[in-house]
Amino acid sequence: MYQALYRKYRPKTLEEICGQKTIVRILKNTIKNDQINHAYLFTGPRGTGKTSIAKILAKIVNCENLENLEPCGKCANCTQTNNSDIIEIDAASNNGVDEIRELRNKVNLVPSYGKYKIYIIDEVHMLTVGAFNALLKTLEEPPAHVIFILATTDPQKIPETILSRCQRFDFKKITNEEIVENLERISKKEKIDIEKDALYEIARLSDGGMRDSIGMLDQVKSYTDEKITVEDIHDINGTITEKDLEDLEEAIIEQKLEKILEKTDLYNEKGKNFTKLIEEMINFIRNIILYKKIPKYLEKIHKNVENLEKISKKIEINELLRQIEILNKYSFEMKTTNNSKLMFELAMIQIVNTEENAILSKQEQNSAKEKEKENTIIKNDEVKEESKIIVPPKEKNEKLEKLKEIRINNTLSKFNKKETIRVKKEIEKSLHELLINQLYSKAAAMIIDGELKAASETNLIFVYDNSRISNLFNESLIKLENTIEEAINTKYNLIAVDKEEWEKIKEEFNNKKREFKYQEEQIKLEEILKDNEQDILKMFEDIIEYK
Repeated sequence: MYQALYRKYRPKTLEEICGQKTIVRILKNTIKNDQINHAYLFTGPRGTGKTSIAKILAKIVNCENLENLEPCGKCANCTQTNNSDIIEIDAASNNGVDEIRELRNKVNLVPSYGKYKIYIIDEVHMLTVGAFNALLKTLEEPPAHVIFILATTDPQKIPETILSRCQRFDFKKITNEEIVENLERISKKEKIDIEKDALYEIARLSDGGMRDSIGMLDQVKSYTDEKITVEDIHDINGTITEKDLEDLEEAIIEQKLEKILEKTDLYNEKGKNFTKLIEEMINFIRNIILYKKIPKYLEKIHKNVENLEKISKKIEINELLRQIEILNKYSFEMKTTNNSKLMFELAMIQIVNTEENAILSKQEQNSAKEKEKENTIIKNDEVKEESKIIVPPKEKNEKLEKLKEIRINNTLSKFNKKETIRVKKEIEKSLHELLINQLYSKAAAMIIDGELKAASETNLIFVYDNSRISNLFNESLIKLENTIEEAINTKYNLIAVDKEEWEKIKEEFNNKKREFKYQEEQIKLEEILKDNEQDILKMFEDIIEYK
């Protein structure tokens, strides 16, 4: 039967342990001076050597013929395949009080072969409170022939009473150089033809875990019969190359949403892992920030700084930090959904929208500000011909205010709390899918940014942070109502108010200060909104805040 490389090349002596020189040195001196402790706690990231050192230490303390403080591999204790003096317990599956009580009943039994009976408890943080209490009694007064070695990745979950009775060793992540050195040794023995850059990519992706890196090497050697490249590593890991990350960031900077979504479809076809992809993007953006702030430091830890230099000139640090914030948010949400591709697409849409003005040069920004002034300053009810945003005349505003009053009354006169909750959930669920539909994306974004506060069978009231946004909503009702109908297949009459206005309405409704009467609408939306909807939606895109 084939033996996995991480098992085949598991360290058998302390000298073979990679990246934990301090711990190895302390343990060697402990053995040399015959100062073996009754309980050890090994903590640190996965794949850094905790269990390996525990097994080696268990052999060393019972070896009859130590050679340079290493097990001889020849005596009875070293050659036993199932040594009854070394008991390994997986706390993840044996975490109850009964299992620990059984352990307590057996600790008084003397070793069968060697001087010590060693208990290795892996993932010890998984023990229950009762099990920890049972273990504590044994740790307080252990028999002289018993050694406990507890291993965990989460020491903060272990009670202080247990921690204080153990000699603690904190394992650190293994450096990329040490991982590459070990992978080169294994590749040579296994006759694996692999590029040096591919080894470094494995080391980087394994994030300091030797076991993960060896497992990745094992996987990729079965992927191709040719020389293993960096692209092969990314193919089997579900990630993308740095060149792909550069292209993706360039598309974000250039506001090419369609290109980004096309890339996303391609990643999906190739089976890329979108959770890992977001993590890689965060790391890539972090490198751009480091290059902008401390380029000399980044040059020491990163190879290709030329491309980072090119991108860094096009975007400011605060916008890079905003990208990371958005990516972090969606990275968390990916863990609660089965559709990671959709979450990635939503992250890209939000990033592109928030970046719209930030990536302009100072000259472009000044030009945009001047243009905005031209489009919004209105004197004596005169609308400039060159203005992009058409402001409704006074008569239309009055009609819209009248419509607003009618729709508020109609909604609250037949207010239904259950209907409000149901429609709110349905809208939240369905509208996200329309964000990637060019016909409805802006309208969907506008609706999502508000909060549905009241519903009847035919009417909905949305609330926004300020009157500017709620007014924009009301001036775009035709498109918004069509979007809601497309999303949930039901036609509603919509209206929006700001928070301050809603508080007054709510107080009047709850305290019955005025009567909300139903009234048939006589005003036609098409007459008061037909000219300005498209530009209003475009303007809203600049001030949207996703929730």
